[in-house]
Amino acid sequence: MQHMLKSKWVPYIAIILSVFVGVVTTVAKAEAAFVGSEESLSQLMRSQDAATVQRVLENKMVQQRLQALGYSPVEIQSRLDQLNDSERHALATQIDELVPAGDGVGLIIGVLLIILLVVVILAVADKKIVITD
Repeated sequence: MQHMLKSKWVPYIAIILSVFVGVVTTVAKAEAAFVGSEESLSQLMRSQDAATVQRVLENKMVQQRLQALGYSPVEIQSRLDQLNDSERHALATQIDELVPAGDGVGLIIGVLLIILLVVVILAVADKKIVITD
């Protein structure tokens, strides 16, 4: 045990584990507010729905796809302005339910962290991986 604590890798492992615990235990921010009446709730929902739709329309891939289909930004905005509140809410709900594939950065970071952890464990245990033909 004493030999393991005197190893040059112990501080690095401690830092890596500290960062890992800090990242894993991060708690998302929660917000709450009082709602005065039904009217303010519908206004809040309307603004949230509009923000959701606008956020998706600002995505470059969505803009390129809509342009490829022949829609101009003016035409898209005019069609959105024609939607009533329930239709806009249905559209925003469908957008929220989509699971985007993303660009894979999270997956790459996760794989790299696992590889780094395996390398550190092997280095601490004085083990080597030898691949022969």
